[in-house]
Amino acid sequence: MASISTPEEVKAAEKEQGTIFLDVRGVDEVKAESLQTRPFVHLKCSLDDCSELIDKAEAVISNKNAPVIVFCRSGRRAAKAKEVMEQMGYTKVLNAGGLKDLTYL
Repeated sequence: MASISTPEEVKAAEKEQGTIFLDVRGVDEVKAESLQTRPFVHLKCSLDDCSELIDKAEAVISNKNAPVIVFCRSGRRAAKAKEVMEQMGYTKVLNAGGLKDLTYL
């Protein structure tokens, strides 16, 4: 699994213009609890199926050089999404870990 970015890395990326927070959890998880402190985009990505992310990322996140801060429940799906996005040409993707890890925002 790709390492989780430090809070300092996430805070620095957040300050850049055009930063996007990306929640890759399932719909039910997002409905049950979501990031309250920042606006975010939701595109599902699981360990074995990132088709929604692959199909919709370029339409939703058109700037491939914008910082994208990815999170899920624990960081595993965010790591997979980071890997997929980097393969798609995104240059500044950070794995922020799980929603519970983002209490510093």
